[in-house]
Amino acid sequence: MSTAMSKAEQNALAVSYEVLGTRVDLDLQFVKKYLVRGRADLTSDQEVVFFMNTCKMQGLNPLAQGEVYLIKYSKDDPAQLVVGKDAYLRRAYSNPDYLYKNDGIVVQRGSDIIQKEGCCLYPGEVLIGGWCRVHFMRNGKERETFKEVAFSEYNKGQANWKSKPATMINKVAVSQCVRDAFPKDYEGLYSEDEMVASGAIPVNYEVLEGDPPPVEDDTPITQEQRQMLFTTAQKVFGKEEGNQVIKSIIDQIGLTSTAGMKQSQYEQVTLMLMEACEEYRNAHPPEEGEEPNGGESK
Repeated sequence: MSTAMSKAEQNALAVSYEVLGTRVDLDLQFVKKYLVRGRADLTSDQEVVFFMNTCKMQGLNPLAQGEVYLIKYSKDDPAQLVVGKDAYLRRAYSNPDYLYKNDGIVVQRGSDIIQKEGCCLYPGEVLIGGWCRVHFMRNGKERETFKEVAFSEYNKGQANWKSKPATMINKVAVSQCVRDAFPKDYEGLYSEDEMVASGAIPVNYEVLEGDPPPVEDDTPITQEQRQMLFTTAQKVFGKEEGNQVIKSIIDQIGLTSTAGMKQSQYEQVTLMLMEACEEYRNAHPPEEGEEPNGGESK
């Protein structure tokens, strides 16, 4: 009986694809060595193949810090693919039907229950939950989806939930809301906080000492990626102001030009730009008859 692998099996053991102009190459040994959090020795080849091909189909880059990773903590439980918040937001921002979002926390102030924007918990306020509204286009009409989640349901006592509880519960609300708005874009993708709350990941889960950190692709960005930054900024702010927004963002991370920018820096700049665009849209809602997804050219 032949033990030779079929062509389909060979193709499944390694994948190559592009995410935002960055080439991603993955194979079994690389994933097990660098991209599994927890017990890589317990992770089966089938679980790694599923992880690699899900990343490829969903356009996720596991080489970017915190975007997506594979958790395996027990031989009796399946490995879990977990997506970071930044990947959730970047996926929403890149959807042409996305308009903007509003989000914050739910607090009790005296006898009043208040939905407030932002994640700053004032003295005397009791944190109850998080909320998010995502506005998007569907069939030519503006729609919105809303999510409100309870702090008590998701707080399992982990370190981050003790040190920054408002930020954490807000993150859960945002993740769930963008998935409700664009279900096809997020099929099978869940945040770590949701996985802990569902019991798929144990409350006391910790990354084992000695696990190597995720490897980042720090090659310079392409000309197409540079152009994408300016095109996005100019679409929202106008040409001159958009260029100034890009300059301000790269100044914040210690760069004087987008030329020679590394892939890891590009991920950070892209997220900062998307947040700036969203703040601008929230402060300047489109007037009747005006295109809702961008500013006028200047």
